[in-house]
Amino acid sequence: MINVYPLYSSSSGNMFYINTDDANILVDTGVCYKSITKGLNDINVDISKLDAVLITHEHSDHIKGLPLLCRKNDIPIYACGKTADYIKDLLDEKNISADIVKTYYGQPFKIKSTEITPFETSHDALMPCAYNISSGNNTISYATDLGYVSDEVYDYLKVSDFAVIESNYDHTLLDFGKYPYNLKRRIKSNLGHLSNDDTFFLIEKLYTTLGRNNFLLAHLSENNNTPDIALDTMYSNLKLRGISQDDVNISVASKELSTEVIKIC
Repeated sequence: MINVYPLYSSSSGNMFYINTDDANILVDTGVCYKSITKGLNDINVDISKLDAVLITHEHSDHIKGLPLLCRKNDIPIYACGKTADYIKDLLDEKNISADIVKTYYGQPFKIKSTEITPFETSHDALMPCAYNISSGNNTISYATDLGYVSDEVYDYLKVSDFAVIESNYDHTLLDFGKYPYNLKRRIKSNLGHLSNDDTFFLIEKLYTTLGRNNFLLAHLSENNNTPDIALDTMYSNLKLRGISQDDVNISVASKELSTEVIKIC
């Protein structure tokens, strides 16, 4: 069994709580410490019971609350290679001690009996990763901040019972929005983010070839997307391909604190 709590998810801050049969895990801490504690309190989780924090990369919307979290709590922090080095240097500058565990792409590690496998993503960060998290017979994927879906990313997603996938921007909103040209180009690049259309093609492939049908859209841009637009893109395109909305379960993670739980069993 795996319980997924998408506490916060947007281009301004991300944090998920994941509970397995014997492990309590945070994925990213991209909100302030006050929001971290409120999120956990609202789902009745004692912060002292956390077994680990998994960090995907060093951008502020993924580590904003990490320094104060580490100053006030003794929780192991897991991150890939250069990301782990960056976090250690950041905390050292603030005279904060922490247990930083360096991990590597494609090399599984365990938190109690829960197996975690980080895998490489394409983003303009030091050593960005996504995670497959397995407990018992269930596996989930957490994959945001993807410039594109590589063959390796697809191979990890296709074994998941449930996938958290970035759906960052709508092409029209971005193209006609207020962002400067260089930022628009960065977002659309292979080191940027997935559009709604990119995410639809991924979901369609996972469903039509493997029958995967349980997805959560995450990391939506505050300025270049909305939950309604993202969902409409998915379901209207599925309908055009003759796929019923009832056959594919797609929801959207909230920017604001959510106490929703998604149970995978």
